[in-house]
Amino acid sequence: MGGNTVKINVDCTPLSHLCHAGEKVEFFITADQQIPLEATISIDGETVLEKRTVIPPCTLSASLPFPGFLRCSVVGGEEEKVEKECGVGVDPDQIQPLMPEPADFDAFWEGRFRELDSIPADFRYTPCESIEGFDIIRIDCATLNGLRAYAMLAMPRQEFRRNGKAPLMVQFGGGEAYMSEENFRKMFRETTGKDEAGYAYLYFHLPPYPPVEKAADAPARHEEFLKTIGLKRYVYYGLDDPEKYYACPAVTGFVRILNEVAEMPEIEKAAIVYSGASHGGGFGLYLCCFSKLIKAAFCGVPNFGDIAGVLAGRHQPDSNASEFREHFDTRQYFDTSFCARRITCPVYMGVGFVDKPCAPTAVYAIYNNLAGPKQIFNKIANGHGDAPPEYAPMCQLWLKTHLKTLFEAAAE
Repeated sequence: MGGNTVKINVDCTPLSHLCHAGEKVEFFITADQQIPLEATISIDGETVLEKRTVIPPCTLSASLPFPGFLRCSVVGGEEEKVEKECGVGVDPDQIQPLMPEPADFDAFWEGRFRELDSIPADFRYTPCESIEGFDIIRIDCATLNGLRAYAMLAMPRQEFRRNGKAPLMVQFGGGEAYMSEENFRKMFRETTGKDEAGYAYLYFHLPPYPPVEKAADAPARHEEFLKTIGLKRYVYYGLDDPEKYYACPAVTGFVRILNEVAEMPEIEKAAIVYSGASHGGGFGLYLCCFSKLIKAAFCGVPNFGDIAGVLAGRHQPDSNASEFREHFDTRQYFDTSFCARRITCPVYMGVGFVDKPCAPTAVYAIYNNLAGPKQIFNKIANGHGDAPPEYAPMCQLWLKTHLKTLFEAAAE
């Protein structure tokens, strides 16, 4: 074991990993062994432009006549397969969604929120085990399709609030976005520093069942839920009907909870920001689109942009799921690049140039459509969950600076 593990590296010119349409890109493949490697050049992991067996060191060239992303993937090894990728953005600032947005996009969502208004909210507040400086409350309410929406709220105690008020940080997880009360408390113990002691935190729990208490019980509870609905993932639920699609009752329910929390006397309504990545990045865009309460948002490597781009082979669908290679009539109402056009608050985004679950072509289709102030961090050598060391501090500094500025302005 390990004797046949090959170390592969793929570099490129231009060194910036950015070029214009029609310009030649060169990918340089090296390895610590001169063995056959499988090299593939594609349009963002979807359309294969060239595939060949190479012996390193070697150079492959490619160009793209239109905006998008070129990707070189190299795989090798006998006992243990190793993959290394390199991505180059071709005029990424010009990428737009493949399909036009539905003419009734706004009417669809206005109808869903009118329907929500006709349903009694039935808010329920459940006190949970607290941690030092915070009271922890589980909040749930009725939403569409007979379901309930769930969230966890951490409210700083009076001694940590400024003039009795606290700014609010709204969050949503990645993946299936389920949580436990124990993990929620652990998150604060590990990440909440002295400067954040006065923040309130609202964390949404995606599945339509209550968060469990123990972290160890959360995966089994979610597997039980998936067996009940007969799916591998909750994000596949309701793909045949936009009104039944999993995100529809989730988005409306979360907006309802956000509205409720924002009216609490302890919350400074003018100082609410959002933070989330991957699935959480996508839901942040939904919340910014359908609620004006959020004043700034970090949406790292967000999903569900340019959902129809796979039809033109310009990138893989989210997580390369076969379920997302169809059902465009439903998913077009949840395309986050269309939501972006309606977002005017400042947004900071991150994009991985070799991201597989949330391809950079799709992320830039979102970013280019944001209607307000925006900034993007190009992770030119990274994928979905990895990043250079400066990425997280820069994103956090940007968001916390906005939150501090909003809170201080409201206190004046």
